[in-house]
Amino acid sequence: MSVKTKWILRKNKNSHLSTSEYECLKNEMIQDLKLGNRTAEILINRGMTSVAETQRYLNPALDDLHDPFLFDDMEKVVDRIAKAKAANEKICIYGDYDADGTTGVSILFSFLKSNGFNVSYFIPNRLITGYGLHIDPLQELIDAGVGLLITVDNGISANDQIAFCNLHNLNVIVTDHHECHGTLPAAFGIINPKVPGSSYPFKELCGAGVAFKLVQALSIRLMVSFDIQNAVECVALATVADLVPLQNENRSLVAMGLDYLNSKSRNPGIQALIEVSELTQLKAWHFGFVLGPKINAAGRLGEANHIVDLLTGTDPVKLLELAQFLSEENRKRQDLEATILEDALAQVESQELNKDDIIIAVGENWHAGVIGIVASRIQEKYYNPVIVISVDDGIGKASCRSVEGFNIFAALQSCGEVFTSYGGHDQAAGFSIKAENISSMIEKIKNYGESVGIKKHLIKRIPYDAIIEVEEITWELFNDCSHFEPCGLGNPGVQFVISKPEIISMGTMGKESNHLRLGLRNEIRGVGFGLGDFYNVTPELVANGYQGVALLCRLDVNEYRGNKTLQLLIKDIRQNPIWNSEIAMFLIRSIVQSENPKAEVDLTIEDINPNDLRLLRETVKRVYLLLKNADGSGVSIQSEKNHELSPFHVLMSCEILREAGLIAYGLKDGLIFSKIIETREKKDIQNTKLMIKLEKMISD
Repeated sequence: MSVKTKWILRKNKNSHLSTSEYECLKNEMIQDLKLGNRTAEILINRGMTSVAETQRYLNPALDDLHDPFLFDDMEKVVDRIAKAKAANEKICIYGDYDADGTTGVSILFSFLKSNGFNVSYFIPNRLITGYGLHIDPLQELIDAGVGLLITVDNGISANDQIAFCNLHNLNVIVTDHHECHGTLPAAFGIINPKVPGSSYPFKELCGAGVAFKLVQALSIRLMVSFDIQNAVECVALATVADLVPLQNENRSLVAMGLDYLNSKSRNPGIQALIEVSELTQLKAWHFGFVLGPKINAAGRLGEANHIVDLLTGTDPVKLLELAQFLSEENRKRQDLEATILEDALAQVESQELNKDDIIIAVGENWHAGVIGIVASRIQEKYYNPVIVISVDDGIGKASCRSVEGFNIFAALQSCGEVFTSYGGHDQAAGFSIKAENISSMIEKIKNYGESVGIKKHLIKRIPYDAIIEVEEITWELFNDCSHFEPCGLGNPGVQFVISKPEIISMGTMGKESNHLRLGLRNEIRGVGFGLGDFYNVTPELVANGYQGVALLCRLDVNEYRGNKTLQLLIKDIRQNPIWNSEIAMFLIRSIVQSENPKAEVDLTIEDINPNDLRLLRETVKRVYLLLKNADGSGVSIQSEKNHELSPFHVLMSCEILREAGLIAYGLKDGLIFSKIIETREKKDIQNTKLMIKLEKMISD
């Protein structure tokens, strides 16, 4: 619970529907598409603006894919590859070693090989050669007589290397999806949706997705068929594993890939991976957290060629052996990752690096293949941008992970002169650097963070789709949520806020008591993994009957001995700040003592909804009767008898009653000791100065 969070209602910024248009569209969705009211609302809030668009979202199909010839260079690239076939020219596919690159190589290699091209592939060893194009392997390819080089998932920043190829009459076609910075390389052709001014309508394809579009175009121009199901299954895996947003074309590819794999899969290599992973019904998150890591493990440990063997092979016995090998390699990677993560976290905590806006950990000889995962784990724990650097023989290799709103690639650009190489995206990047430049880089990166106001991005914004009541937790709503699958980055699972969950029990579970368990009325259970601290550090919760607690959660299914029950998967939990005694007293002092409390109290920082501060006349009257019935005895500001009265409302009522001349009171050890002042004069509570000041604070 050390990460500060803010809950945000998901509302698509591109939707400009008026109230009447909103209601009209919602009704059309309910009637034409047979959707529930809540589902229609969420779809509109996520950006749907017509029934036709919603229909495409709910039922992705091949027809949704864009014309590959919308890429500016696609025509000449396809013509050049066709000429290579006619001349039996040697073609080499130069890929990346991650799941995205190796899968893209597999798609393109399989297509070219099956259609009679003279083709080979090369994937650099992550631990020896490193990312991207390098002169030594390029020279070997030139010496071997390769006339055409096609990159997959790399090459967009390889200006010098492509210039070298041009000098030696080696044509280069770049297929990539990474950001373009500076001058584009002088390649024969570039297929990248992020090229400035590109006509291609969707910018977020992964590298394998771009390779797939090239295969699509080649099949059209050469008038040959290709195993599109096999290719889509591969692209689906790579799309999720590479963390590109599941929107538009990506979502269609992943949805179709899942349908194929869950019905009658075509790619025997992926099927072997599924088998060794003991999976039955495949979901998108399995690509990212079960299958993808096994594929990435090979690249991280320097054996990426095995992935192409897996995805292009046909012998089921050999493929199963290979899948088992990759599973074992992934286990080794996990052990290695755990060791380095432990070292990195020890450094962060001992040196208090988590107090910095950007956490930068530097270690000697940390395995370069897993530092990206280590950076992700640290980012998840602290919610700061993280840079993990491994120094070996005077050279540092780094992986960077960022937080929403802070562009880590732009941060690297701000001090690009200190790197020997760098690249990446706004949320993930990497670089190489001489060890003597690391101190200078750290200072420059931190200065950049301050210059762009990084602190405002260090609050984790968690989106939710709707506020629901406990009564809405039904199988019908759970089934409605399935309309949004496949879910992932850019199309997250549906999340709800339950502002009054009516909790009847709370505790922790797990060996280290680090997970939270809840019991709600109607026998609904909830689990919150990693949220056990909430129970451990909020002792007031039990005393006030868990009042003021709100949940941000997803609907989930718990299966035990064949019985399925609905449960809540809690993603975040918080107590409304006005139920915290210290915050309540701080608010009261500010309102009573300040002429303009709104200027003194930033409600957004305290994460207080102004409407929660509103005080009704009936509430003040109720507090008065409570104090009167106590007859001078102490009344707790969080009395078990008054669960629905927050400490703020109790104390604010006391102040208003005192101003009105109806009571005198004092506060000691959380108890209110009061004396009722008898009067026959009628008091107008609504027009007391404090009530007027409070209302102004709420309304402004």
